Amino acid sequence: MTLSHARLFARRIFRSLWFTPAAYALLAVAALLLAPSAGRLLPDEFNELIGLDGVDDLLDVLASSLLAVAIFSLGIMVSSLQAAASAATPRARPLLMQDRTAQNAISVFIGGFIYAIVGTVGLATSFFGAPARVILFMTTCLVIVSVIYALLRWIGRLSNLGDVSEVVDLLENAADTAFAELARRPLLGGVAFETMPDHGVPLRAERFGFVQAIDDALFSTISAEQDMDFYLAVRPGTYVDSTTILLKTSSALDEETARSVRAAFVISGDRTFEADPRYCLIVLSETASKALSAGINDPGTAIDVLGTALRVLAKWSSQARETVASVTCPRLHVPPVSVEEMVGDAFRWIARDGAGQLEVQIRLQKALQSLAAHDPAHFGDAARAMSHEAFARAKIGLELPADVEMLERFVLD
Repeated sequence: MTLSHARLFARRIFRSLWFTPAAYALLAVAALLLAPSAGRLLPDEFNELIGLDGVDDLLDVLASSLLAVAIFSLGIMVSSLQAAASAATPRARPLLMQDRTAQNAISVFIGGFIYAIVGTVGLATSFFGAPARVILFMTTCLVIVSVIYALLRWIGRLSNLGDVSEVVDLLENAADTAFAELARRPLLGGVAFETMPDHGVPLRAERFGFVQAIDDALFSTISAEQDMDFYLAVRPGTYVDSTTILLKTSSALDEETARSVRAAFVISGDRTFEADPRYCLIVLSETASKALSAGINDPGTAIDVLGTALRVLAKWSSQARETVASVTCPRLHVPPVSVEEMVGDAFRWIARDGAGQLEVQIRLQKALQSLAAHDPAHFGDAARAMSHEAFARAKIGLELPADVEMLERFVLD
């Protein structure tokens, strides 16, 4: 397993819905198992402070209530995921499942339930002596406080769980993270090239799917050992099949080295947000397209998405200007990202689906104006081309000539 595989696997484990509850459950069991040892450290006068019945009653209340609360909370979370998928886009579901407030609340409820069950068993089998009962009472009070705190936070979280505006905010945060990484390492530690050289030995993919990550450190090692250059043909987010050229090398690869190079590409059936900024923009655009559908007819959400996409791209441009990219593998040649494709991912489908809505088209043109003014060298040509494309679509969708004349005043020259 390469470093990129290991990082991606660990990240998914830590963000999965089951990991935090499992960690809380293990912590609860560990606290109970250590109670007898910790009880021996207490002074003798503490031993008679806590009666068995008092601890047993508290554990009984926790055991009888927390399981129902945990199941109820999971049901609410599933319902919110379904609502978000219907109102926004199913592609945002992984972000909603990674919500830390919901995960922590459910984890506290499940962990508290397991704590109560194991504690009750320990009391029934005389596992806990008098000193341990004092420790058990103290930890039970901490569990109760944790449950109350988690419950209050969970109640506050329920007010907007699964709301479309929340989905847009989650997508913006994911996009900011992905674009910050792109600004920090725009060429994956390599150097830029514009055109794939005609010479070189191509290496093709053996799997079907999307490139989720690329382990650039492996190229640095192999290039030093084999004395060769690598010319990447794909970036994270690219769909590949058995005919796709992953890269070209300056000299032939033996079978073992070719296998190692292919292992540097993490390929799976789904696109991910972490290293794929274009996917973040596409999912944002999907949310706006869903809002512009005839069944929902919510241009306000589309306008909100336009503002979000503008903020994301402008922030990326500022970060890219302020960051000096480091070159860790000078013999790795990487194609730069296409600004035109980024702008198209963010605005093209909103321009198509909102062609007949003047308010959406005006906001789209203003967003493109702001983008071009923020960084003319970076976004000027792409924003201008998208402005004219959106206007061409609007001339077909808008029925009133006066609306077309009004919109034309906002088109970039």
